Amino acid sequence: METIDWNAARFFWDLLSALFMGAVAIYVWWTNRTRATGAALREVHGRLDQVDKHVARIEQTLESRPGYAEIDVLRAEMATISRGMAEISAQMQSTTALLNRLHEYLLTEKGNAR
Repeated sequence: METIDWNAARFFWDLLSALFMGAVAIYVWWTNRTRATGAALREVHGRLDQVDKHVARIEQTLESRPGYAEIDVLRAEMATISRGMAEISAQMQSTTALLNRLHEYLLTEKGNAR
């Protein structure tokens, strides 16, 4: 009967267990690396959602602001109002001058009536 070399069998068993442990270590490293990438992607998605909300708010604000056509209409209306105010001011000055003349006339007539 032939004798079994247990030292060689033990060497191959140790080599096989070392290879298995190396494979497990590589598997764990690979899954943790992918997991970290997944967490980073979720973080990026969260930031993208925040940016999307900011952009939506800015777009809504810009949509509610007047455009060039509305601003031109407002400028025309303001010019019309300004012309109207100038006319009113001129009328007020003439009315004030007339009132002052009337006041002076009444004062002089009252003074002459004595």
